[in-house]
Amino acid sequence: MGEFRKLPVVIEAITFEQFVQYGKDNGANIVNDMPWSFNYNGHPVTHENDECYLIPTLEGTYNFTPKDVLITGVKGEIYPCKKDIFEATYEKVYAPHQERVVLERTELIEKITKLHAFFKTEIFENLQEEDQNLLEDQVQLMMDYSDVLLKRINRF
Repeated sequence: MGEFRKLPVVIEAITFEQFVQYGKDNGANIVNDMPWSFNYNGHPVTHENDECYLIPTLEGTYNFTPKDVLITGVKGEIYPCKKDIFEATYEKVYAPHQERVVLERTELIEKITKLHAFFKTEIFENLQEEDQNLLEDQVQLMMDYSDVLLKRINRF
């Protein structure tokens, strides 16, 4: 039949901890500081235990645990997905100004990698010591800059 690629679709997803907070913030019946039963995006969910909620999906009721991410699909359906599968399948969508920061860091890491490779060449070995030191200072500053960009990205 051939090979197929999944269409790029933007979904919403939240962690178990965010889901618990959503319940607390949105009128859930609270028992032992845990939301018991409430609606999430129009779907009734119930508390099975402090590590599990029962999620109504199109395929039946599924467990949602701290090891999962809860996805809201393109038609408003919800379903849990294991974190490792989620991370292998989805990537974060950034606003345009955030995307520029991600791209800037990606390009910077590529330059750092090339500089590190250059340090292992005969050309580098034949440079004057002062020039070698300046290049090493340069790559250190680039790595510090990359760390700042990463901190910004993590705050997105």
